[in-house]
This record gives sequence, structure tokens and C-alpha cells, in this order.
Amino acid sequence: MGIFCFSCCPGITSINIPSSVTSLGNYCFSGCLGLTSIDIPSTVTSLSISCFYGCSGLTSINIPSSVKSLEDVCFYGCSKLTSITIPSSVTSLGDYCFADCSSLTSIDIPSSVTSLGNYCFDHCSGLTSLTIPSSVTSLGDRCFSSCSGLTSIIISSSVKYLGNFCFSYCPRLISITIPSSVTFLGDGCFESCSKLASICIPSSVTSLGNSCFSDCPRLTSITIPSSVTSLGYGCFYNCSGLTSITIPSSVTSFGDYCFYNCSGLTSIDIPSAVTSLGEDCLAECSGLTSITIPSSVTSLGNECFESCSGLTSINIPASIKSLGEYCFTYCFNLTSISCNATIPPECMTYCFAGFNSSLCKLYVPQESIDKYKTAYGWNIFSNIYAIEGSGENTHINSASTTGIVATCNNGVITISGLNSQENVRFYSLSGKQLGSVTAVDGTATYAGNGTGDIVIAKFGGSSIKIATK
Repeated sequence: MGIFCFSCCPGITSINIPSSVTSLGNYCFSGCLGLTSIDIPSTVTSLSISCFYGCSGLTSINIPSSVKSLEDVCFYGCSKLTSITIPSSVTSLGDYCFADCSSLTSIDIPSSVTSLGNYCFDHCSGLTSLTIPSSVTSLGDRCFSSCSGLTSIIISSSVKYLGNFCFSYCPRLISITIPSSVTFLGDGCFESCSKLASICIPSSVTSLGNSCFSDCPRLTSITIPSSVTSLGYGCFYNCSGLTSITIPSSVTSFGDYCFYNCSGLTSIDIPSAVTSLGEDCLAECSGLTSITIPSSVTSLGNECFESCSGLTSINIPASIKSLGEYCFTYCFNLTSISCNATIPPECMTYCFAGFNSSLCKLYVPQESIDKYKTAYGWNIFSNIYAIEGSGENTHINSASTTGIVATCNNGVITISGLNSQENVRFYSLSGKQLGSVTAVDGTATYAGNGTGDIVIAKFGGSSIKIATK
């Protein structure tokens, strides 16, 4: 039967196809709105592109075992089709194959099928559960997008790839197990899965695509495996219920809008491999009360911390060279900012706008106070103070007192040449006291693991900066 053979014949309610027919051409029965059922003879080997497209009255169809493939858009818009049996002879389901089959409640995919095309089951709102056979290796883009009735799905361990927006807009999907065979979660993979509360990401996954979990408000916690190296644009955008997240040291970049409006987050540890925080990266995280920016970060993007109203203090490491536009705008409760750079980082427009800078104390290196008073963006602060310990001895591992020797091995600091029973206090570069020890026989030992790259030791009237890494 040729192309468009019976296309747009709304009056046809049934048809008898003789056994002499071997193929049904493209758009063969498309738009046959009155067609309710059809038997396909065993001589037919394939159902061509858009073969039954828009047959909105079709309730049942018998596909013989002679058919090897269901081509693109084959049953698209067959809105009254409730179930279908795919024979084991079929090896692939084309793009949009069952898209918009809104009454389809169940389907058995045989183990002969190796791939599910893009939009394969898109908008199949009646589909509640599905088992993907072990023969399938990939799920195409938007494969199950907008399956509003889908509550559970079993993905076989043979699947390696979840396409872009694969399960997006599945509002009833509560949980899903991703097998360890999967290496990639596509852009928007679980976007707007509004009831998704938990998910386990296997260690085989190396990247989380853009908007991967955006608008998943019920997702409360997530552990990212150490195999992941990057978090894409808007990865956790608007995940307002997220209260905790574990980010491994393998992650080197946060995309723009990565944690935008994650209002439930109170703290977040940024790995030391991250070099920049993108635009709006942590904006609108109103629950964020503290954050540690590692010394690997060199720039903060536009609106990076905008409207983080719970943030009361922040320590900006010496590595930061620039602060983006509106970086800390509307951080109403900021009362203390420490900036460790001797040269004031470049401030873009309205970097510190939207809060009372006269009530916020700015702590900077002692030798740089005058520079900050005149630098654009920083000159709005009327209360500028020296960071405790700055402006003192700047030589690493040496003190002004002759005979004092400091070493650090595997994070353990040893200072010799001290007076007997002399008290030694240890501080971070930001002025926070880390601890204190008493010298024994003129030697003080302190376990400084996790204290930062530089530690300041004070004893008597002297001080010493010690490189710990």
C-alpha cells in the first residue's frame, strides 16, 4: 500500500488488508479518525513512518510477528489505544512511535528491542508503570516526558544513556533506581518531576546535564558520586526542598543557576577543585547561613549570592580576582565580610547593593586598608578593619625571634626553639583561632589537618606564618 494510500479518510471504520500486502507505506492510514480496529496480515514486515498517525478512534491493533520495526510517528496521537502487544520480532521503536497515546495504560516491550527512540512515549498520560527489557541500551530524548501518570519504572542494567528530558514533567514519579551501567544523565533528565523525593546516582555517571534535576521541589537530599566532574547549568534549579547535598572533590565547575532558589539549603561545601562560581549559582538561597569559598576559586559570577538573606558573614579568599554584577545584592543580613586579597578584587556594578553597608564590617589585610577605601565597589563600606594577624611577620616558616624553626609534615606542625611551657596559639588567615598548645622542652606540636594552606602561630611577642601544604 503506497504513501498516503488512505490518509485523511475519516469515514473508514474498518478495513480488510489482503495477505498479498507486504508493506504499509508512509502515512498509509494517517488521519483515519473513524478507524477503530485493524488486523495486519503476517506478510507485512514493517509499519512505515506515520502509518497510523492521528487515528484517534483506534482502540486495538494486531501486529503480526513478521513485523521487524515500528517506524517514526507510527502510532502518534492514537489517543484511544489502551494496550498493544509488540511481537518479539520487533527490534526498535522509532521516534514519537507511541507519543500522545494518552489512553495507553500498559505495554510489554519484548527483549528483542534494543532502543527506544526520541519522544517514544511522550505524553502517554495513562501509562503508570513500565519495565524496560535488558536488551535496551539507550532511552532517547524525551522518551517518557510528560507521562503524568507514571509512578514507577524499572530500568535494566543494560541501559547506558538517559536522553535529554527523558523523564521530564513526570509529576507522579516518586523514586527511580538508575542502574550502574548508566554513564550519562542528559539535560533536563528529571526536570519538573515534582514528587521525586529520592534518587541514587551510581558511580558510573560522569556528568549531570543542564537542568538535570531542576524544579524537583520534593528532593530533600542527594549524594553525588566521585565520578562526576561537573554540575551543568541549572542542575538543581528551584529545588526548594533540598536541605543537604554531598559534592565530591572531583567536581571542578558549577554551572550558571546551578543551585538557584535552593531555599532549604543552609550550608554547602564547595570542593577545592572548583575555580569559579557561575552566574546566579547560589542566588535566592535564602536559607544559606554560611559558606566556605575555597582558595581555588578566582571569580564569583554575576548575581552569584543575590538575595541570600540568611547569610550573615562570608570569607572571600585571596585568590578571588573579581566579583560579578549584583554578586551580594539583597543579602540583607550580612554584617561581616572578610576579603583576604591584598589588591582589592574588581567589583562590577551594584556588587554590594540592596543592604546597609554602614552596618556591615569589612575586614581586609592591614596593609591594604587604604586601597579598599578608594577602590570602586569597596569604598561604600564605612567600617573597614584589619584582619587579625595581618600586617605582622610575612615570612613563611620563619619568625623574628632567632632560633625559631617551624616545619609541617603530613599536616602536623612542629615549632622548635621556644621557651619551656610557652603557649602557642594558631589562627587562620581570616583571624579565626584554630587551637593552642603548650611547648614541651621548647617544642610545640599541633595537628593542623584541614586548617588551610597557611596557618599563623603566635607566641610571646612574635608570630609566624606556616605553610601547611
